[in-house]
Order: sequence, then structure tokens, then C-alpha cells
Amino acid sequence: MITLSPLKTERKSASFNLLDLLDELVGSRLRTGDVIVASSKFIAISEGRILSLNSVVPTRYAKELSSKFNMPPQLCELIIRESDEVLGGVIGFILASKDGLLSPNAGIDKSNIEHGKVVLYPRNSLESASAIVDAMEYRHGVRIGVVVSDSRLMPTRRGTTGVALAAAGLEAVVDLRGKEDLFGNILRVTSQAIADDLCSAAQLVMGESDEATPFVLVRGVKGSLVGKAKYPAPSFAVRADQCVYMRSLGYSAKRTFPRAS
Repeated sequence: MITLSPLKTERKSASFNLLDLLDELVGSRLRTGDVIVASSKFIAISEGRILSLNSVVPTRYAKELSSKFNMPPQLCELIIRESDEVLGGVIGFILASKDGLLSPNAGIDKSNIEHGKVVLYPRNSLESASAIVDAMEYRHGVRIGVVVSDSRLMPTRRGTTGVALAAAGLEAVVDLRGKEDLFGNILRVTSQAIADDLCSAAQLVMGESDEATPFVLVRGVKGSLVGKAKYPAPSFAVRADQCVYMRSLGYSAKRTFPRAS
């Protein structure tokens, strides 16, 4: 049986020691095989990845995007800096690609932080996940898995769900190709997104507004999934020209918004 235990803490709005805080919340209760789902935003705040929009000087390209999508030029500038590609957008949102993942506004978040400020993604989500795994093993002698989670809109679906930005200490994607289904059919393309599944489950108790639950302790995950594997963000992605959604919509790198000279 899999259980989900919320780990609540007080609101944070400046950098702090993430490992010490997590240790206080759950360290003594951890068992080998447990998985911690950690909010990417909370990790980013611990790293001081908070910026005041007033401190950002927009480029001409940012001003062009601002005019096109009716967004603050300073926010557009940060989206340009944080993304690998700007693919398009609608009024109020820019669709970008970052580490192979589609990400509205390049994952930059204006919620649960002071007005006029934004939170960027963590500097390196895999390093953050690995640091938690190593710290808990060193401090408590347990080997756990950690998934760094973000919320994401899904194509044609209403509401947000959880998605993994990185994972350490567990098999985050299980390749099922070559296995048979119940009727003996050979699976040709199927992989199971274990880390994304855990993020979606954790989202039920993390919430999206004032729940103050940046971590979820997941217990009961299949033992064979917990190990020493590491998954950076690009390992969860497929190339845009191999994605059924992007290909069906006629994606081409030539159709992305070029940077202004």
C-alpha cells in the first residue's frame, strides 16, 4: 500500500538551509525505500532564486513579446533568459521550452511570493535532489528517492497536474517495451512515467494555494524502483519532432519566435 504524508512548514520568502529544514520535518522518520516529493519552487526559494521585476532591464525582443502577449516586459525578459526556445503564446502567457519540457512562462512563478517578485526554477534540480538523497543517507543511514516536482497544464485538459523536473535515488521512467499486455500483445512504445505519477499523487496533498506543504513523504513504492539512478530534466523529455502533440500541430524549429537582433 502506498501512503502520502504531507510535510508542512512555515512560509518562506528568502534563502534558507533546505537540508536542515527537511531533516527537522521528517529525518528521524525516514526509512530506506521512502520517496520525498519536493516542490521545485520551495527548493528555488531556499537557493534565493527570487527576483524583483523592477530590477530587470528588458531587451528589445522582450518588449516585442510584451506587446504581442500583453505581459510585463521585465517578465518577458526573464522568460527569454530562462528558456531554451520561445514557441508562442496567448494573452498573458508565453509558451517556452526548457530542458526539453514545455513550460508556460519558462516555469517562472508569481504566486506565493511578495507582490512584484517572481521565483525562478532551481539552479540545478538534479543536484538539489541528489543532495537530499546523500544528506539523508549520511545523517540517518537510509537510502531514499527524491523527486523535484512542478505543476503543469496538460494539452486540452483543465487544471494542473504534477510533473517531475528531476529525480535521484529511484527509477523515474520504466521502459516497458518488449513486455506483453494481458492479451499477449507486445508493447512497442510504452514507458511508465513513475516520477510524474508520484508528482501527480503528491499534488493531491501539496495543493496549489495556501497549503504550505512543500514536501510529501511517499511510502510503499515498489522496492525495485528505489536505487541509485539519476534523472536530469532532459531525461524525461522526447524531442519535439518525436512528440505526437508537437508533430501533429506541425512543430518546426523555424516556426519558433526568433530572437531580435
